[in-house]
Amino acid sequence: MKKSNALIVIAGLIGLFVFGLAYAQDDIQSLEHDIFVNRERPAAVFPHTLHADDLEIDCLDCHHIYKDGENVWDESELSDCTGCHSLEADGKIMSAMKAFHANCKGCHLEENKGPVTCGECHPKKKE
Repeated sequence: MKKSNALIVIAGLIGLFVFGLAYAQDDIQSLEHDIFVNRERPAAVFPHTLHADDLEIDCLDCHHIYKDGENVWDESELSDCTGCHSLEADGKIMSAMKAFHANCKGCHLEENKGPVTCGECHPKKKE
């Protein structure tokens, strides 16, 4: 295979990989993050497709990267909440747990829809 053809194939494979990662969020069913190790309850149930597609909630309502006070996040940027939000607050950056609770529960209370209690968001697995 010629060098230019090989580069085209490699570029195409990389493009498919990035495209797949960008749209993998549609498969998210829970907010599972490795930083939460000694949980009292399982990860919160979160059907991403319901929120993003069915309810048409703007991506920027949850995803954010701030520069000069403006949310500049776009779908090409893969973001993991725990990349910025850690277990403990860091200056103006709130802890991951507080960020999730403020965003999710705040929206559910504002819209008067969706779960708001611990057990509704974090259902214990039936034994």
